[in-house]
Amino acid sequence: MSSHTNISYSNTLYSSASSSKIDIKELNIIEDWDGRPASDWSVRRIGVLQSKIEQFTYTIYHSNRYGKHNLTKVIPNHILKQFANEAFGYDGWKMEVVEVEATECLEVPISQSSLHLNQLQQGESTTTTDQDFTFMVIAEAEVKITLKDGTNTKRTGVGKATMPSKGNCFSKAKKEAVSDALKKCLLGFEQIIIDYDAKKQKNYFVDGLYGSKDSSKHT
Repeated sequence: MSSHTNISYSNTLYSSASSSKIDIKELNIIEDWDGRPASDWSVRRIGVLQSKIEQFTYTIYHSNRYGKHNLTKVIPNHILKQFANEAFGYDGWKMEVVEVEATECLEVPISQSSLHLNQLQQGESTTTTDQDFTFMVIAEAEVKITLKDGTNTKRTGVGKATMPSKGNCFSKAKKEAVSDALKKCLLGFEQIIIDYDAKKQKNYFVDGLYGSKDSSKHT
């Protein structure tokens, strides 16, 4: 939520040096729409996205295959991307990876039985070596999704991978963290609408920088 929201500037005084002249038209006011829809278009299209997600999850939760789990665990990433393309248009949204980093890397011992089985499955010699361990990497990523009207949301995701190759382990953990953050972003649009509607009913957006700004005026 913007730190400027619900702040009044009606009694603010502006001054300059005597030799300077200020033209109010030259003042560039940058409006921050973080945390709220920027137009009626985004409200409608987020509604379309939520409808598609609800239809999909209804099928999941009413089947014998899944119990009641967190959506980020059961809904595939490619399905959410497809829904976003259908709701916003292929050029109506974009994803930005703000940050991604590995936060932890551990060497995990492998039991002799597990090592023997892995070697057999990979067609390798079952002779043991000094490197009887694998790597476990935990990564975090922050992803931002912005719609074409400026509506945006950011979420943090976590990824974990356990592999014999340290490099591959880092790569997979980071990819999973980005994927997790992307899912949370797309699923998080619902909360933006809920919060916005609640604040709008309470006349929260009636003063300050957004003084006479209603979402219907930003289509």
